[in-house]
Amino acid sequence: MQQRAIPQARRRTDTLHAQWEQLRLGREALRQGFLRGVGGAPLLAQHCRLVDGVLREIWRQLPAPLRMPRPAGLALVAVGGYGRGELFPDSDIDLLILGQGPATATQQAFVEAFLTALWDLQLQVGHSFRTPAECMEEARGDLGIATTLLEMRFLIGARTLVQQLQQQMRTNPPWPPALFFAAKIAEQEARHARFSDTAYHLEPQIKDGPGGLRDLHQLQWLAWSSLGDGRLRHLQQAGIINAGEYRQLLQARNFLSRLRIGLHYAAGRREDRLRLDLQPLLAAQLGFQDTADRSAVEHLMQNIYRIFASIARISAIAQENLAWRIAPAATAAPLVEDDIALRQDSIGFAADHPAEPALSAILKLFRRLAEDPQQRGLDAATQRELHALRRHLRPQMLRNDPRARSDLLAILAKPEGVYRTLSAMHQCGILARLLPAFGHITGQIQHDLFHVYTVDQHTLFLLRQVGRFWTVGHSDLPVIAEALLRIDRPELLVIAGIFHDIAKGRGGDHSRLGAREVKRFAHAIGLDRADTRFLAWLVQHHLDMSGVSQRRDLEDPRVIQDFARMVGDERRLSYLLLLTIADMRATNPDLWNDWKGMLLSTLYRGVRSQLQRNTIAPKDRRALLRAKKRDLLAALPTQAQAQAQALWRTLGSDYFMRYGHDELLWHTQSILQQPGQRTLVFARPRQPVGTELLIYGRDTPGLFLRITSALDKQSLSILDARIDTSADGHALDTFIVLDESHAFAHSPDAHQDLSEHLRAIIDGEAVSVPRFGLRHHGARHRFFAQNPVVVTVDNAALQRYTLLEVTAADRLGLLYQVGEVLLALHLSIHGAKVSTFGERVEDTFFILDENGKKLAEGQRERLRSALLDALQQKAA
Repeated sequence: MQQRAIPQARRRTDTLHAQWEQLRLGREALRQGFLRGVGGAPLLAQHCRLVDGVLREIWRQLPAPLRMPRPAGLALVAVGGYGRGELFPDSDIDLLILGQGPATATQQAFVEAFLTALWDLQLQVGHSFRTPAECMEEARGDLGIATTLLEMRFLIGARTLVQQLQQQMRTNPPWPPALFFAAKIAEQEARHARFSDTAYHLEPQIKDGPGGLRDLHQLQWLAWSSLGDGRLRHLQQAGIINAGEYRQLLQARNFLSRLRIGLHYAAGRREDRLRLDLQPLLAAQLGFQDTADRSAVEHLMQNIYRIFASIARISAIAQENLAWRIAPAATAAPLVEDDIALRQDSIGFAADHPAEPALSAILKLFRRLAEDPQQRGLDAATQRELHALRRHLRPQMLRNDPRARSDLLAILAKPEGVYRTLSAMHQCGILARLLPAFGHITGQIQHDLFHVYTVDQHTLFLLRQVGRFWTVGHSDLPVIAEALLRIDRPELLVIAGIFHDIAKGRGGDHSRLGAREVKRFAHAIGLDRADTRFLAWLVQHHLDMSGVSQRRDLEDPRVIQDFARMVGDERRLSYLLLLTIADMRATNPDLWNDWKGMLLSTLYRGVRSQLQRNTIAPKDRRALLRAKKRDLLAALPTQAQAQAQALWRTLGSDYFMRYGHDELLWHTQSILQQPGQRTLVFARPRQPVGTELLIYGRDTPGLFLRITSALDKQSLSILDARIDTSADGHALDTFIVLDESHAFAHSPDAHQDLSEHLRAIIDGEAVSVPRFGLRHHGARHRFFAQNPVVVTVDNAALQRYTLLEVTAADRLGLLYQVGEVLLALHLSIHGAKVSTFGERVEDTFFILDENGKKLAEGQRERLRSALLDALQQKAA
């Protein structure tokens, strides 16, 4: 037995080695073909033929070296994408092995040996072993299995078994066409929702994102189910799509297939997200080049976004037409009003409307869409017609047609429907024809992780946020409801939203350039001078409120006064607040949090009070200080009041002015309950987000360094810091932190544990070595890690302090490094704010020199130079 096993194993090894070599050489030839520019469809077909040949050869040759009979009653079938004839370099090879009945021992042994051989060849195989009856039973309970069986393709073995299964799928489908259609549409909607219902991401999903390859597959599956033929050509022959749409889908499929093939090669594995670090290579391989106004990557991405838009538009048309084909009885005669047809789930042009409707008729249709309480969409025929009509539209038509201007303003005055309406106009190509500037930002990418969408999609998402302000239940910030009371012209807020980023990608200050664009538009649609000036002001200052709220000391009266002076009145303030919130939420939903909402609320209310002349004169400040202390004493036990007053005498008036009653009471009670301890550390939950820390102890050199090192050791991110020094040499520091590791989130004594950890490190009882390096190690963050460090030192921005701003890649130990430099230069920190914008952070510090004064010019330059040296050296 042992002597016979050796040649058998050798023969099996020889068989596998030959197939391995065939695969290696064939796949290398395919890679070279890709680099030479061979199209996506031929490459996928050739890869399928290569694998088909290998599988058939192993199926034929395997029994001989294993001395087993060739099994009868088995068939090897390709399913899924492989069955469709599309096999990407690193995609799974999905196989179905069909048997006539329960597997015999010989059949089972053969299947196991066959699969083992495929795994030995390192093929990525997905497999199942069933009878036709079992396939039908499984398909009835699983939509995914039913879908893969639509595209089964015979490879080798008992062909009659495959024909039997195919016949059963045709005559008694596991999912009737109407049910299959509804289930696949629901599945598609859920898939799109995973990508925020947009394909316009910085790193788009080529396969599963909206408008991606999976949406093309969806059309083919629906065609298989309802028409009996899943080829795109058959969709044209059946009248579901027209000839032009068929050509667009073929071109889109070929380009995206070639792109996905290149993506697999570049990543060295299966990868369907178009990663930032791979975009330059793929742009070059696909033939894109730099031009005077755009890089090769920008050309690549704009082409991809156009393709996504085409697939999404044509898919919507095809799916609606297929739905009518599947259930014609459900299509009732529409209600026609003024050349507009109103159906149960769609709105469109009436059948007998003018052949080439005027612009006013087009905008009247979109106005009806915006005002529709049922929120219906455009029907397929109307979408197709509008897309064809777009070529005949010109911006001057809007200027010359009063009725069209009136309808457009009516659309913009309906914030609840403006996102849906302008999205439809954008998808049909109408919006860019009427607003050429919007066409320039279509597909415009922004290379950072703060902006996760293209400029046009971000703008539309901003309008969706604006619409939610008017929707019950979406005003989660009380200041939103307060500001809405002062919005007398919603269309002005919407117009400002459309134009706030309209000048992105042109170079220069996009806010100022956008202000000029909105002036031209306001003039074109007949707005008066006051509205035009107001819109220009909103667009020009749309970044100011977020910047001040996140980077300035909102307790500094001068900050509030300067902002109030810039705003001028409460109406402007309210419009600016809502524009800011919508902009921030639409930029990157992962980066908006309650803390940012709280900062905006604080700034809004402080400025509103200032505008209402609710300012605090020096005389009133002293009275307020006495009132605060009086209220605090009343909240303390009688026996603690003398100690409290002794503590307060060591703290300056600024300390009492920057904290509220609840915070001051917590500080006092915490410090008095543990007298004599070297360092006191207390923690409590902070509303609306994070944890509030109080640290009280001797003020010693390097205290800030030890605190930041301790916080970093516990993976706590600082959002805000306030630092006070008492007359008797104690530091009273407070921090608002986020627990990124959730290490303290689940213990009932979480805050006590945290306090003990930090106190031990600050007092030197535990060692805390600062950590350095990128905070996030994903490819996207590494891609941006080399962005330059920017340091600004400004004496004019704040009344009492020198303002230090540091912008750098988000990495561990950054605050520690800043603290090291400040300590070496004998500078003290009196406050700090940290804002994260995707891959970068903007840290703001309020500092003084060792004499408690603002920094002189020479000190500012030395600080800037030292920080750049330290941060750039560590980044390298």
